[in-house]
Amino acid sequence: MADEPDRRGFLKVATGVLGGGLGLVVAVPALRMCIAPTGAETVTTPHDPIELGLVERLKVGAPWQRVSVVAPVVKDAWTTARDIVLGGAWLRRTDAKVEALSAVCPHLGCAVGFDETAKSFLCPCHNSKWSESGGLVANTGPAQRDLDPLPIEVHDGRLRLTWVRYKLDIPTREPA
Repeated sequence: MADEPDRRGFLKVATGVLGGGLGLVVAVPALRMCIAPTGAETVTTPHDPIELGLVERLKVGAPWQRVSVVAPVVKDAWTTARDIVLGGAWLRRTDAKVEALSAVCPHLGCAVGFDETAKSFLCPCHNSKWSESGGLVANTGPAQRDLDPLPIEVHDGRLRLTWVRYKLDIPTREPA
């Protein structure tokens, strides 16, 4: 009977150690999953130019043409997604260069359309209007700035556009 208290004490300690060990086995991966993304770079849009196709798709002097901007891969701290539509861009080609404007309204982010007969851009949400060059037409809506230009280049006969998302509803152009 003298061994009885020692055996009970041993079982208490062993049970506590075993329970604590199992708790750590569960807690450590869960904690790592929660903490790991804080050290990882979270990417919402790609930094590299996005391939849009051959420059010949744009005829010199033709009106603005809308294209969808699709990122081949978007990664964040948790997932990787392929062929993600980032938005739209308006493209045109003059004798000297290719121009690109974001199809996102700088007021609240609605999709901006182009009216070929009026030669102007129009936001259907709040009736903001821009000239054919993308300049804001005064007193036409709540937008506070011109349409946002997007960096575009021609490399080996192919269009390469860098997608930039800007802060909305402010008079200055600041990347989001």
